[in-house]
Amino acid sequence: MKLNRFSILALLFATIFVNGVRADDSLSALMQRMRSEQAVRIAYQETRTLALMDQPWRGSGYMYSLPPDTMLKEQLQPERLLMAIVGGDMYYYDPGNDVRHQAALDEDNPMSLNIAVFKALMMADRKLLERMYAVDFSVQPEQWVLRLTAKHEPDSGFGIEISGLPQQQPKRIVVEQADGDSSVFDLRKDAEGGEVAADAERLLQELLDSEQ
Repeated sequence: MKLNRFSILALLFATIFVNGVRADDSLSALMQRMRSEQAVRIAYQETRTLALMDQPWRGSGYMYSLPPDTMLKEQLQPERLLMAIVGGDMYYYDPGNDVRHQAALDEDNPMSLNIAVFKALMMADRKLLERMYAVDFSVQPEQWVLRLTAKHEPDSGFGIEISGLPQQQPKRIVVEQADGDSSVFDLRKDAEGGEVAADAERLLQELLDSEQ
């Protein structure tokens, strides 16, 4: 399995408050506010631009955060797929073709760069974020922007940009791969709380049962 199957696991949530303090302080506040004590569901639409395809690939579905350490993605279109990071393990399940994979999330592997960011943000793990990425956080009048590049390979062409309107949750994630491929996620917070937690647990059970 190619790890980039998991590069699109993105569970970003909670309101981001920006103010006039230093960027360093704003980043700390952002990291803390991107962690939720409740289960959260995010509706997403994804557009992938691939060098080997004439037309962009489009998909949609839901992303879930399930504290303390689980992220799930249920792709509904163009076909149903389940993906998750549970602790330090990654899971993938294609129920239509009965294809399943499991792999460890290796934080020291450069191929895991675009996976580790989501774990770091969800766990408010700033040390992990800054160990693996060069971090640039800026506040502009119309939006805030968090830019991440490969710390040990700054010229690789890989980068992640997360942005949102002032005092609102993240609205867009752009992932640029070193080979020129890219993915754009447009996000909308859909729901949170007990019912979302129950849905996430059901999906997680389906995913983990597939590994039995």
